[in-house]
Amino acid sequence: MGGRKGQYGYHEYRGRGGGRGRTVLLFIIALLLLLLAAGAVFYAMVDLEYTDTGVKINWRGSQASQPLPPIASDPLEIVTGPVDVAVEPTETVDPTPTPSPEPEYQPIAAVTVTTAQLRGGSAAQAVASAGGNALVVEMKNVNGYLAWQSQAALAATMGTNAADNLAAQAVQTLAQTTDLYLVAKVQCFRDPLLATNRIGSLMTRGGNVWHDLQGMGWSSPANQQAADYLFTLCLELADMGFDEILLDQAGYPNFGEVNVLATSDNRPEDLTIPVSAFLERLSGALAQRGVCLGVLTDETLDPGDAVLTGLTSDVLAGHVGRVWLDGSADAQQYSSLLTAAGWSDAAPRVVAKNAPFGGGSWYR
Repeated sequence: MGGRKGQYGYHEYRGRGGGRGRTVLLFIIALLLLLLAAGAVFYAMVDLEYTDTGVKINWRGSQASQPLPPIASDPLEIVTGPVDVAVEPTETVDPTPTPSPEPEYQPIAAVTVTTAQLRGGSAAQAVASAGGNALVVEMKNVNGYLAWQSQAALAATMGTNAADNLAAQAVQTLAQTTDLYLVAKVQCFRDPLLATNRIGSLMTRGGNVWHDLQGMGWSSPANQQAADYLFTLCLELADMGFDEILLDQAGYPNFGEVNVLATSDNRPEDLTIPVSAFLERLSGALAQRGVCLGVLTDETLDPGDAVLTGLTSDVLAGHVGRVWLDGSADAQQYSSLLTAAGWSDAAPRVVAKNAPFGGGSWYR
């Protein structure tokens, strides 16, 4: 049978089995499309790495694509050569400081002059005329008044300052122009002005201010305000040009009705404690200025007797450069006691009144 004739005279041919071939063709096309899609997905999920050994596939987002942690290995051992450390030598510190050498004491021949002689310019001639090499002048008198204008606050409060500084200027001139050994005498705790102002006043057991046989009130070495005041005055005198500060009545009273004195913080059972503390503090400060501390005493230090002043031989030997003796005090006895207490070469350090003592020191 003939097929349908086309427009141009040709017949359309329909071969046997033509429908099945078309189906196979469609399947192949679908398979190709599926493979193409799978390839696209595969390409999106992997990274291709070209190496010398071939192509390496790295899956994106997988742990396989992350860098692997370093493999643990043995600790790294660093071998270095010996290190030379240069240590500067340090100064060896002696745990026991070497005490300062004790000053050498020369014998003195001291002559007492008045502040009027000092101010008038005749003091040096008076000393020379008496055969002396040292000058002694009272710069704080028994009534508590000063021969100069102190900067201590209590001096202004109590009105103890001098009207001018002529005496101080005279001392400075002598210190600069002569070889005289200059000694400032200071009435210490026998001070009616301190006592009247209740600054460390010694009291009776009845609660009244105590007075000695001459009606003078006393202050106490144990009172800080009184001790500070006297300490300041002595340092001012040292800076003025004096070579030695001589304390009169540097302890507690040993004359008058001392039996009625009250025991208190100002006058404890052991009198040596406050007296020693005051002298130690003052002598140390004066030593830094190259100035000697002297103490005038008239107490007889007989064995077994109470030392009413607190100025025992141990206290004096421990803190005083010179001991000046007045009244009934015996120079030989003091020399022996102070030597036993630790003094060396006591002869020039014990200053006897009026007469020379064994080639030692004297004053008049």
